[in-house]
Amino acid sequence: MAPRKGEPGRFLYKELAAEFRAQIQSGALAPGDALPSEAALMEERGLARSTVRQAYDLLKAEGLATAKQGKGVFALNPKKVIRNAQKRLSREVWESGRSIWSVDLEGRDPSVEVEVDAEIEAPEYIAGVLDTRRVCRRRRVFSLDDRTLQVATSYLDASLAASAGIGQVDTGPGGMYARLADVGRAPVAAKERIRSRVAMPDEVDVLELGAGSCVIVIERTVTDAEGRILEVNEMTLDAARYILEYDFSL
Repeated sequence: MAPRKGEPGRFLYKELAAEFRAQIQSGALAPGDALPSEAALMEERGLARSTVRQAYDLLKAEGLATAKQGKGVFALNPKKVIRNAQKRLSREVWESGRSIWSVDLEGRDPSVEVEVDAEIEAPEYIAGVLDTRRVCRRRRVFSLDDRTLQVATSYLDASLAASAGIGQVDTGPGGMYARLADVGRAPVAAKERIRSRVAMPDEVDVLELGAGSCVIVIERTVTDAEGRILEVNEMTLDAARYILEYDFSL
């Protein structure tokens, strides 16, 4: 794909991205395979460095490639994660001892890093929603195919979390919803508010996003049978790697 004289308006980076996109989607480039280096493409095809970088930035923004510092650019699994809120929050899931996160993955193996603050001062907004100044904060970083997909931070009343055994990293089979049920505070309803926006600098770093990439932001509140809010969960998802799916009965 050498540049052609007299065609300054051609978008060579889009053509280059399309070439590698097709290889990733067909499986010719498998997840984890290295894409050619900038230097190799510049020498072999006579491309400008900026052209190669724009092409790779486009692939990263589409969730098809990721850059590893000092190592290069690598293909990712092109299969999107389908997030079905109704299925993942179903009581049947956590009562059976499964993680609600597993519902999205169709057998794929994730990595989850968990940080827990058993009792901290609640952020102002969270204090107003939960009607308490002391909260338990659980932050989870979910990764798949060596790429971070989502960061989720849950807030619960600190005393409730302590009584349910949620103020620790491992909450056991079924996760914290099962533990809430154990102490008579089973979640029975949830509400999610969804928006999208350009990723903030810290989100670009954590989610390993390209410049100008977008994220999906989901705020979930979960309530018990008496309508009391049990949890506020703030989730930030890599928009290029997710499909949000909903089932409705009409």
